[in-house]
Amino acid sequence: MSAYKIRVQIEMIPCDDAPTRTPVKEQDGCLSLVLSEADAISIDACEQALLQTTYPTLRETLATHLSDLSKKKPLNINPGDC
Repeated sequence: MSAYKIRVQIEMIPCDDAPTRTPVKEQDGCLSLVLSEADAISIDACEQALLQTTYPTLRETLATHLSDLSKKKPLNINPGDC
């Protein structure tokens, strides 16, 4: 049986970029969102930004994973084993 590792990396780093309202897909495939300094010190704004930035990637990754699994040969599971 295969195991699956889930890896998530989130960085919050200072920058001089202008704040953005929506996540931006970068060249490496990552999504980023730039917060103003005022939002960066607000736990509610940071939490919302993290959810807004990670959710689309989460859904895309899950959809791809499940699609790939559905294309694999089904496991032999006996009905009595469930």
